[in-house]
Amino acid sequence: MREGFEKGQEDARKGRSLDVLRHEWYRDGDRHYENRYGSRQEYRDVYRRGFQQGYEQGFRDWRYRR
Repeated sequence: MREGFEKGQEDARKGRSLDVLRHEWYRDGDRHYENRYGSRQEYRDVYRRGFQQGYEQGFRDWRYRR
């Protein structure tokens, strides 16, 4: 979620549109994955969900703060 939050703020700060798909970390969904975490696909699902939530929050927070 933290990584998504930072990317959301960055996009808002740079005047970009809200688009989580532009980010490779979201598309890949397996950043920091290790086998001991279990299924890679389950990890991707959880990572992407958290990234997207953080991204949208970071984007909104930056826009409304201005």
